Amino acid sequence: MGDRATSWLPPADWVPALSARHPEFAEGIARIGDVIAEDGAVPKPYKMLFIATIAAVKRDRELVAHFLRIALESGLPRDQAESAAVGVLISRGVVPHQLLTESIAAHYGEAVEASPGGDSTEVDDLDVDASKAYFEQYFGFIPDYIELLANAAPKALEGYTLMRKVALDGTAMPSKYMELLLCAVNAAEYQTRFVMIHARGARRSGATESELVESCLTALPFAGVASWLPAADGIIQSRTDS
Repeated sequence: MGDRATSWLPPADWVPALSARHPEFAEGIARIGDVIAEDGAVPKPYKMLFIATIAAVKRDRELVAHFLRIALESGLPRDQAESAAVGVLISRGVVPHQLLTESIAAHYGEAVEASPGGDSTEVDDLDVDASKAYFEQYFGFIPDYIELLANAAPKALEGYTLMRKVALDGTAMPSKYMELLLCAVNAAEYQTRFVMIHARGARRSGATESELVESCLTALPFAGVASWLPAADGIIQSRTDS
């Protein structure tokens, strides 16, 4: 295992102890690290950002900082990290978003805020019908959970649609990588259905199966082999459009 693991994992006493007691197990971790910690189908900076986002979802501030630092040192621009914070906000809520944005500020410096009284950004004049049309275009049909929201809380559907449109297509991050990030996050949360949804979205944006696999594998050291089984199921299911 040696330097191949310690070059990307945080310093920890368990690494040399595992290598000494169970060298084959340690070598297994190292070989997985060979895939996820270097350029491959997915560039290293994005994979390190995916791991930092997974760490934010798991409320591990130290891991967020460690992997965001590696992403930065590997050449990840600030706008890509900030885009990931938007993606995790809609996917897993405010706490992971806050952890990631705090770490971005610590590593990249405080963001320059727009001055008060500047030009306001226009928001789409989006209603329930337009929201349903958006989801029908994305999925090829209107999911039942969208119909439920449209009928019971239409304004909430409008809000969800606005958030989703921005997260997937309105940040600096190319839509393919945003979809791959959400595949990784949902793999770490053992969510086959959501891996499948975002894997289909990634494929529509040009992602290859190797990119899907590498992205989901970033979850494995931090969520266990149990993360790979639902991820694999989601990737396999995404091969068809329905």
